[in-house]
Amino acid sequence: MLTVFGALAVIAIVGASLHHFLPSLDIDAARRMCGVLVLNVMLPALNIRVIYGASIGNQLWQVPLAMLAGLVVSACVALLVLGFFKLERTLKCSLILACAFGNVTYLGMPLLRGLFPNQLLDVTQVAVLSEVTVTSADLIAGSLLAIYYLRASEHVSLMPALRQLTRFPVLWSVAIAGFLRAFGIHLPSFLVDALRLLGEATPGLMLLVLGMAIKPAALLQSLGKFGTWWPPLVIKLCLSPLVVALVGLSIGLSGLHLRATIMEAGMPPQLFIFIVADRFGFDTEELPAIVAVLTVISFITLPILNEVAGLYWSG
Repeated sequence: MLTVFGALAVIAIVGASLHHFLPSLDIDAARRMCGVLVLNVMLPALNIRVIYGASIGNQLWQVPLAMLAGLVVSACVALLVLGFFKLERTLKCSLILACAFGNVTYLGMPLLRGLFPNQLLDVTQVAVLSEVTVTSADLIAGSLLAIYYLRASEHVSLMPALRQLTRFPVLWSVAIAGFLRAFGIHLPSFLVDALRLLGEATPGLMLLVLGMAIKPAALLQSLGKFGTWWPPLVIKLCLSPLVVALVGLSIGLSGLHLRATIMEAGMPPQLFIFIVADRFGFDTEELPAIVAVLTVISFITLPILNEVAGLYWSG
């Protein structure tokens, strides 16, 4: 297990160090370009490959339902807790997103694939289902926060967010793969190989992009603002996996799928919340430091969570 986490940490550190070793390169611009490739090409290819070849079972609805329960509870608790904080509403909205929506793809997928190399299709399927649930809910939550928390209903509505969801390549790839499975359509072997090659390259690039988003200056800045980021620390890294574990057990999720879903629920805040926060006018100055410090802390909490989640699966 330590070997897996060590390998992931090395790739993330390499990404973070590029800010220092390649000062002439616009790392943020490069990260965004790589992110566009991942979201629009590589991740959809991986999704099609996984769903096309994976077994179909109750986990197709159990994983999203358990993850959604974790999102809703985490967001509600964050609303309650942050109500006692004297912060700008724009910052509170960003913190609520950080408390609820985890990095199930850029960190979660490589981690699961590293921990369970003999069950790649199963754990990647969990990551795909988690990504579809989390990213979709993130955009909808951003709309609702802007409408009801910032009183911005005259400028923001839920329908544009829903229309934007229909343009997500990730969702289309899941729909295409589901169509292929439902009608028994077989892809030619060369196309399956192409999807496999793109899929194999995806986790490493995801981790590199994650590391590029972590800036040492942001980490140092966050150390003196513990009072701001401790709610996401407690809610996202601790409460969320607990809720998902309880809900998953109650609806029959079990075995490796339960363990992988619990791990996904314990991921630090996802990078997509930057896009959501910027779209709806939430605070984007404090957010990078919060995400950076929680991502680093997660390399301590996730091994612990992996051991605890292992109690539900002995395979």
